[in-house]
Amino acid sequence: MATLNQISFIKQNLDFITEPVLIVGSKHYEFDKENIKTRLNEYGIKDITGIDLFEGEGVDHAVDITDKDSEFIKNHQEHFSTMICMEVLTHVRNPFVAASNMISMMKKNGTAILSECYVRKISKMPADLWRFTYDGTKELFRELTFEDSKAMISLTREKNEKLLPLKYPLPQLLSHKHEDESNTGFFIRRVHRKFFTKGIFKLSRLLPETTIYSIARK
Repeated sequence: MATLNQISFIKQNLDFITEPVLIVGSKHYEFDKENIKTRLNEYGIKDITGIDLFEGEGVDHAVDITDKDSEFIKNHQEHFSTMICMEVLTHVRNPFVAASNMISMMKKNGTAILSECYVRKISKMPADLWRFTYDGTKELFRELTFEDSKAMISLTREKNEKLLPLKYPLPQLLSHKHEDESNTGFFIRRVHRKFFTKGIFKLSRLLPETTIYSIARK
């Protein structure tokens, strides 16, 4: 972790962030473009704890967020004012238990900053198990109140990274050129639509890679 869009979303919502802060899934990998903890430090936020299933750079404690008997979780009940969990739950075996454990570590009136990929390629870190819509994320964190006006989406992790207001239906790659689509991509898709949409290639709808970002309060 993390992407430029994640950092942008955090920066846009700095007024929601108070210390102490917990980052769930804090391990920093070589391919990561950004580092959430480093950025928060630059914004003047210093009391930050990072947890991850695996030890490594950015990880203060190796914690299985789905383990109800975790000593870290038991020792940090209602401890954190802000909990940041970005594109983690898609990889955990029991996201409902994980969400419950995260909520339990949040103080009353605490804030959760969340993001989950809704559409993307399979990514095994260490497993790729789930996809969550905005409503699905709300179902996981039913005890929290979501700030609908703050919900955002990003359509790519690779090029032209930017955040857009969440709106329905989600952007589709249709017969016309989407405003976030390159001319080359649009041309290739038109060729595919004209010559390869029969038989094993028959597709009725394509969605771009999409991540959904949200803010919720306890």
